[in-house]
Amino acid sequence: MGTEAYVYSGHLSALAADLSIPLAASGQLASAFALTNALTAPFVAAAVSGYDRRRILVVGLCLIGILNLVASLLSSFTGLIIIRIMCGLAAGLVGPIATVAAAQLAGPANRGKAMAIVVGGLTLAFVLGIPSGSVVGDFASWRGTFAYAGIVALAGAVVIGTVLKPMAGGPRPNLSAIRNLAQGSVITNLSMTLVGFAATFAVIAFVGPVITAITALTGSGVGAMQALVGLGSFIGIALGGSYADRPQASLAISIAFVTSAIALGAMSLLMEMSMTRAIAIALLSLAMVVGSASLFTRTPILQTQLFASVPAPVQPIALALNQSMVFFGQGLGALVGGIAIGVGGIEIVGYAGAAIAVLGLLISINAKPVAAPAHP
Repeated sequence: MGTEAYVYSGHLSALAADLSIPLAASGQLASAFALTNALTAPFVAAAVSGYDRRRILVVGLCLIGILNLVASLLSSFTGLIIIRIMCGLAAGLVGPIATVAAAQLAGPANRGKAMAIVVGGLTLAFVLGIPSGSVVGDFASWRGTFAYAGIVALAGAVVIGTVLKPMAGGPRPNLSAIRNLAQGSVITNLSMTLVGFAATFAVIAFVGPVITAITALTGSGVGAMQALVGLGSFIGIALGGSYADRPQASLAISIAFVTSAIALGAMSLLMEMSMTRAIAIALLSLAMVVGSASLFTRTPILQTQLFASVPAPVQPIALALNQSMVFFGQGLGALVGGIAIGVGGIEIVGYAGAAIAVLGLLISINAKPVAAPAHP
């Protein structure tokens, strides 16, 4: 699912040229997917929560696979937009249900680690799946990237259908259960996810210019630095997975917001300092790894706490809402970052991200801790 979301992004210029559309308009493909998924995933998860988990995952991945294969054959931008909207709907069958299934398989004591593994799959998409799709596109054009994503999704469906045993769905949510989604702990948890991703993406959305401003690197040098985001995310997932099932989980969230604020603020500070390129690269590398690790340390912890704070019938819906907050947070962060750059230049974008992270810290400090599952 993570691979198909952005696999074509490395060949947007060629796609725009072939379809005779402005390059800026081609970005609507990502927006169509993200907004559709953010707005519909909770409703899709609610509709299928009572069905066999394995069957839902297989159907969702098959739909994604077929839709991407169709996309590789289209010559209409309107048609591609429609396909991306349909993929956004189908992704609601995969992300939240995969997380619920992992939690069921692992049991309460290892729930956080299981959820971290699922998040790790999305991270792996950015480190391996999307870059490898870009390589395919070098040989088979932008159409090849969609075909590649379709084949990956269908292969995933085959593996899950073969390896995973049937998993009964949970009870269907009723109005009483749905009311639990309005409780303070759920809203606070979702707010921290939204704010956390907004803080990071206020800078990450403009990471190329930030890297160039600090290090003077361009082209492949920027790409190499971007890979550090993937490295940091793996470190964060490992940390978050280990703390998600511990009593110190809430403290870990607050510490992660502090380190996010420091790392993001450091990026603006580095733009104001005079130093050799080697030192600038080293310090920026550290800031990027720490910033990414902080974000992904919080992610499995917040998912685990959200899962534990609501009854079983609405757990898929709660996780779908969390997924929506991830997408909304990315968009909000890019918006705030753009406004900051318009007001004060690229030099203050890191401070803008740090300010959002401080808001997350305040929310986490005032959040009511969710009891961690007892270890056997």
